[in-house]
Amino acid sequence: MGKWKTWAVNLGLALSSLVLGITIGEIGLRLAKIEGLQKLPEPGHEVFSPSFFTQSDHDRGWSNRPGAKGWWQYEGESYIKINSDGLRDQEYAIAKPKNTFRIAILGDSFTLASQVPAQTNYTSVLEKTLGNCSKFKGKNIEVLNFGVDGYGTAQELITLREKVGKYHPDLVIVSFFVGNDVIDNSRKLDDNYYRPFFVYKNGQLEPDFSFRNLPMGYSNRYLITTVDYLPDWLVNHSRILQVAKKAELEYRKQNLVKHSNDLSVSTFREPRDDNWKEAWQITEDLLTLMQQEVKNQGANFLLAIIGDPMQVHRDKATRKIFQVSNKIDDLYYPNQRLKDIGKRHNFPVLDLVPGFQSYAKKNQTCLHGFEKNRTLCGGHWNIEGHHLAAELIANQLCKIDNGL
Repeated sequence: MGKWKTWAVNLGLALSSLVLGITIGEIGLRLAKIEGLQKLPEPGHEVFSPSFFTQSDHDRGWSNRPGAKGWWQYEGESYIKINSDGLRDQEYAIAKPKNTFRIAILGDSFTLASQVPAQTNYTSVLEKTLGNCSKFKGKNIEVLNFGVDGYGTAQELITLREKVGKYHPDLVIVSFFVGNDVIDNSRKLDDNYYRPFFVYKNGQLEPDFSFRNLPMGYSNRYLITTVDYLPDWLVNHSRILQVAKKAELEYRKQNLVKHSNDLSVSTFREPRDDNWKEAWQITEDLLTLMQQEVKNQGANFLLAIIGDPMQVHRDKATRKIFQVSNKIDDLYYPNQRLKDIGKRHNFPVLDLVPGFQSYAKKNQTCLHGFEKNRTLCGGHWNIEGHHLAAELIANQLCKIDNGL
């Protein structure tokens, strides 16, 4: 009986020490104002680390966390709210209202747009302005934002099948970022294995969900850590857990920078090996499959090309230095290849790069990056970039004879 009593006392002391340590840690982080809960203008609202806007997803690797809300302050600054269906958007009825033209936009972090307020995101601006053209006069316009940080075309295809179809859109726009979307579609090139890929089996493109059998450590960027297995309420109210996840994600990012940069440069070149040739073929087949499935649902399809920041830099000399130093023959090779895919398979392609480059040069402004974070002319679109993207897309859609 004495041994059990001693064991119980020791266990009690250990647990007490653990609780005390956690409590001191939580208090210390709060006093130091390190990543955690803060008061927002709205009473009762709280914020948490931006690394908690995603969750593990059985079919897509990861997805937006329904109901998540908080401040993003890493590149740009905005308050993020994820709706009940996992969209960074307002709530929409599943059944399309009468006299409504509904657009679904699929994309990655450029479409999610954590860096800018939701009302300045190109999807929101497009929704507000598209009704001004005669083609949509008298119509209610809805533009649904299905963007998820880090998605490639494979995940967007699965999103189309699992999330978009039920909303019965009239038009589906796929926003394709030339900087990494081809890479993201290749199991042999991308080093983020915690995602679905499409692979060829007996000459047919089939989904590969083998990531489901991998530990979370393979998720690499963006993404999911072991912390995400804990209950949301615990993670969202613990600065220790938030800081732990942030530290793990930052460590992963540091190991990915050089690898990602080297791959991104290769996107601008004619494929030199079988892996790149296959990556481009998979990309073409995925886009074609998406267009066919959208058409079968009675909707129209548009591919919008988002350029690399260097393609639309305001300074011509800077663009040239980048091209020459990286031994790139044609800085717009991926754009032309995507437009050729559209021609071969009879779907429209809108290249945003010429409009962005012309605007940046004329106004001597940066459409990517944020002065506050010292990332001018690099990174994601700023508010000016989002407004221009919405304008260019609206101009395309408002053409009477464009077939959309």
